[in-house]
Amino acid sequence: MLRTAYVIGVGAGLTLLIGGVYGMTSLYTMSWGVPAFIVGLFVTIISSIVLITKLVNGQGPATGVLGQMKSFLGTGNKDLIGTGVPAQALITSMRDTGTSVNDQLVVAFDLQVQPADGVPYVVSHRQILPRLLMGAVLPGRLVRVWSDPANPQRLAIDWSALPTQAQQS
Repeated sequence: MLRTAYVIGVGAGLTLLIGGVYGMTSLYTMSWGVPAFIVGLFVTIISSIVLITKLVNGQGPATGVLGQMKSFLGTGNKDLIGTGVPAQALITSMRDTGTSVNDQLVVAFDLQVQPADGVPYVVSHRQILPRLLMGAVLPGRLVRVWSDPANPQRLAIDWSALPTQAQQS
C-alpha cells in the first residue's frame, strides 16, 4: 500500500516536471513553468529515492532485493548470532553450490536442528564455509546454530564454536 503512494508520487513529480519544461518554453507561461519544474524535480527525486530504498531493502532481513541476495549467497543471517535462539544442529549432508563470496565457498547444508527445549526439525541452509574449517565440517558433525525465534527455518551457523563429532547412541 505504501509503495503505491511512492509510485503515485513519482508519477505526479514526473508530470509536474514535464509540465514545467513545457511551461518554461514560452515567455507567457514561464511564471508557472519554473515553479512547476522545481516542485516536480524535488517530488520526483525524493519519491524515487524512497521507492528504490523500499524496493531494495524490503521490510525484513530476508526480504527485498538485497535481503534475497544475501540469503542466496549465505551471508544474510549474521544478525542472529548471539541474538537468536541457540541450538545444536547435526549436519546430515552438505554440497557445494558453485558460488563463492570473497573467494570463500558457499555451501548448502542439510541440518537436523535440536533446540534445547523442543522437537528436532530439518532445515536446508546456505552459508559461507570458512576455508580454515573445510576439513572439520563434515556430515555427522554437530555445529552450534542460532535460529530466528519468529521463523526457526532462518538460522546461522556459528563458526566461532568448532564443530564436534556427534555421539553414537
